[in-house]
Amino acid sequence: MDHTDPQSSLIDALLTGAVDLHCHSGPSIMERKLDHLEQIRDAEEAGLHAVLFKDHFYPNAPVMQVLERYRAGPRQLHLLSGVPLNNQLGGLNCHAVARGLALGGRMVWMPTLCARNHLTTAFRYNLHGRLGMRPPEALSVIDDFGRLKDEVRPILDLIAEHDAVLCGGHLHVSEMYPLFTEARARGVTRMVVSHPTYWIEARLDDLAELSAMGVYLEHCACMLIEGVSRKFELDALRSYVDAAGIERTIIGSDLGQTFNPRPVPGFRAAIALCLDLGFTPQEVRQMTCENACRLVGIEPPDDVAYLATPGAATIAG
Repeated sequence: MDHTDPQSSLIDALLTGAVDLHCHSGPSIMERKLDHLEQIRDAEEAGLHAVLFKDHFYPNAPVMQVLERYRAGPRQLHLLSGVPLNNQLGGLNCHAVARGLALGGRMVWMPTLCARNHLTTAFRYNLHGRLGMRPPEALSVIDDFGRLKDEVRPILDLIAEHDAVLCGGHLHVSEMYPLFTEARARGVTRMVVSHPTYWIEARLDDLAELSAMGVYLEHCACMLIEGVSRKFELDALRSYVDAAGIERTIIGSDLGQTFNPRPVPGFRAAIALCLDLGFTPQEVRQMTCENACRLVGIEPPDDVAYLATPGAATIAG
């Protein structure tokens, strides 16, 4: 790829300082294309500002602490982590949340691969069986009457206490309304839904309503760019952003699978797609950096250093 032409230089400038809140590097029970250290090297080489490492089956805050201590090179890349509430951590387990956040986790994911909604939607994959795992127990945050389960409330209190991020995981959109309503009432201010139009089955009016509730909508490169995991037409992102607004939209990679590009090249392709769809460089910067920084509570990259990047003059213009 020619990185000397103006468009390519602009994409590189936008990749510098970007934030990926959805990286699936390994080690993991699921086979991954690269490990955490390789992802750190890729991200540092590209100039990313932060990466949030996600595994469905273990909280990786201790791993990030070790990598932070012993990695080589400059420490400009923020290494972020979280707590996934699947069966392997006891499901809706406030003790796992308490320890994970105390160790520095920034995000709590409601059930993902063990969510009742996910298992109902993706039952043909039999992922747990293929990985040699025990059959999953389907998890939901609501009871048979549509009311939020009691065990969710102390989890929300812990998220509020640590000023952490609540992610809706792979719950159905109908579960997220009572979840986020109660979360707000209990003092949670940082909320996000990942790939809302796929597993979650959110419609455009849901995106608008969730945005109005203060929830960020994260759209994932793996489902948008060319490749085996693409789920939508290339121009679908435009309608999703229009529904929720630039100020509530985040782009993440959701990459690391063996059959997909590595996260950093995939994120770069998502930036290129955004520009092709007519988003201005300033809008792309907001969706790939500023909104994510605001969500997880970190300072955005230094403008002075950023403006020295080739192509950044187009963005600042």
